Amino acid sequence: MARFPRRKRRNAHLAPIARLSNRSQSAREKALHVLSDLRRDPNLTLTQAAKNREVSLRSIRKYIGAQLKQERPGGKIRVTASDRLRATLYRPSTKPDVLIPIHAKSSKDRYLVGEWFAAIKEAGRGDFTRLDKFPKGTFVGGVRLPTGHYEVQRILEAMENSESPFEQLYAMAGAA
Repeated sequence: MARFPRRKRRNAHLAPIARLSNRSQSAREKALHVLSDLRRDPNLTLTQAAKNREVSLRSIRKYIGAQLKQERPGGKIRVTASDRLRATLYRPSTKPDVLIPIHAKSSKDRYLVGEWFAAIKEAGRGDFTRLDKFPKGTFVGGVRLPTGHYEVQRILEAMENSESPFEQLYAMAGAA
């Protein structure tokens, strides 16, 4: 009898992020924000962080459960220092209304992109010191984060000329 080769099923129970409904994507984004809040403030409890972000504990456990650690039953729930949760972020290009997707593969990648966005916003106000301190030639998910004054200035001009300059930065993966 001939046997068929088995296909590898990696995390078959998890749907790709792009195929989640808008409501599920929103719950996942909120859960990621809770995770970020818990990493920033060690005194914050999971329950309080969930209430602050208006997301259920069930959704948090569903989307970031592997990042939650509890030493003993009834003990305080802590979070891991970093994670390997994937997220698609978007960076503006030098052309108006054109966004470049960045597929971040870890919390460190997401943090790096966030720091770059903060540096870009400060550069938009005329302060390039934070951008100058940002590491040059940084790639996240195969996409370069520009740090040169000329290219950043062109990105800022393109954002000013776009129809919705800052709303597109927060576009969700798989949305429209």
